[in-house]
Amino acid sequence: MPLNLSYDEICARFDRLISNGIINYQPNKPVLVVDGGMTFSFHLVEYLKSKPQAKDASEIKSSLTQGVNTQRASFGPGSDIANEHPDICITTVNDTHYLVINKFPVFRPMLLLLTVDSYQRQHEPLVLEDIEAAWSAICGLKDEHYVFFNCTVLAGSSREHKHLQVIPAPGKREGYDEGFKFFPDDDTALKTGPSFVHFLQRFEDSAGCVENGEHLLDIYQCLLHQAREALGLLTEDVPCPHNFILTRGWMMVIPRRAKEFHGITANSAGMMGSIYIWNHDQLNAWKDVGPMKVLAGLGLPRGD
Repeated sequence: MPLNLSYDEICARFDRLISNGIINYQPNKPVLVVDGGMTFSFHLVEYLKSKPQAKDASEIKSSLTQGVNTQRASFGPGSDIANEHPDICITTVNDTHYLVINKFPVFRPMLLLLTVDSYQRQHEPLVLEDIEAAWSAICGLKDEHYVFFNCTVLAGSSREHKHLQVIPAPGKREGYDEGFKFFPDDDTALKTGPSFVHFLQRFEDSAGCVENGEHLLDIYQCLLHQAREALGLLTEDVPCPHNFILTRGWMMVIPRRAKEFHGITANSAGMMGSIYIWNHDQLNAWKDVGPMKVLAGLGLPRGD
């Protein structure tokens, strides 16, 4: 069910959190780079350097076993995501997820969907409740947004508490250049597609053809199965590192084999060409290696 959200109030909360010093946000002007027929949008955001990274798996297991929560205030006893101000949490979605404001935003605003069960983990695949919450957010927000999920540290996750990210979609809006589109929406992009293996399912008539959450879950599980096969993961007991992207018009799953390639990393947005960096050295590294080559190194090169 779509959320009944006031987008203006969400933005007002976002601005209050900036004023209170809870989040650090500065508008950034993207740098566009074209490589191999695909357009890349680089967003230089210096404060991302202070973003915390996921702990080693053994540390997480030890902390949970001992019931230790290292955050002064978080979203539950199993959570490693800080909850430092009442305005951070916007609402509860379907009684299964919290919709909260991301403390490390690249766009105004950026949101997270956190599982109410704080012991659910980022290496676990999406389930029906995750898909339904994501679709509720997409359908309930003013202007177009997309949702992404970084499954495992290899796929770019930085926190262990299971969460999806809700991001303004490319278009004529703050933070994007009008010349940038995700490659499935870009008629001028290379017709053969990007350099990495990806599994895409378009919706025939945008939201009109999505019958319910079960329908979306079936699509996801089919795409995830293809990703598992591509990575050679034959048993469901082994986590499948992948990036998940959901828009009003399509869903994509990207198998991941590496967190870094030549010292360069990317999350789901980065695999779509929307790349978050915190200094010019990182931009130069991407240019030196070549964005298409980086994405093929992080995922699976097409043809392999």
